[in-house]
Amino acid sequence: MKLLDEKGRLLGLINIIDLLVLAAILLVLGGAAYKYTHKAAQGERRHLEYVVLVPAVRPEIVPHVKVGDKMVKDNYYTTATVKNVVVKPGYSVNTAASGQRVEAIDPYLKDLLVTIEDDIILSSATITAGGQEIRAGKEYYLKSRDYELKGTILKVNLSGGR
Repeated sequence: MKLLDEKGRLLGLINIIDLLVLAAILLVLGGAAYKYTHKAAQGERRHLEYVVLVPAVRPEIVPHVKVGDKMVKDNYYTTATVKNVVVKPGYSVNTAASGQRVEAIDPYLKDLLVTIEDDIILSSATITAGGQEIRAGKEYYLKSRDYELKGTILKVNLSGGR
């Protein structure tokens, strides 16, 4: 008995293309069954709050950042929402004529401390919210319908769950 007969059937029973399609369907069904029956694959619902420092913002832009603003990813709103906005004088470290580094307050620019909250499903070791990885020290793009500012995540608080 040949492995493939003249009609292209494997062992005379099933066509190879039909076998591949059947295998793909079984893999998809198996993956879906795993996802919906195993808690570890589904993840757990957690509440996330994180603080983003956006330095050196022009004062004309500051009023655009408001509590309740929804964050945007790829032209779609996400569930991440601005919870609090604190405006501080712009802080910088400059080099004096003597070569020493000195702290300075910018009389024009402002620093924003923006607290963002989101309810997420944590299913891996990486926290993701609003389409961005959330981790202290990581760059974060504070992006809504009306503005896009670049900052750094200062603090991450994950509550609920375990």
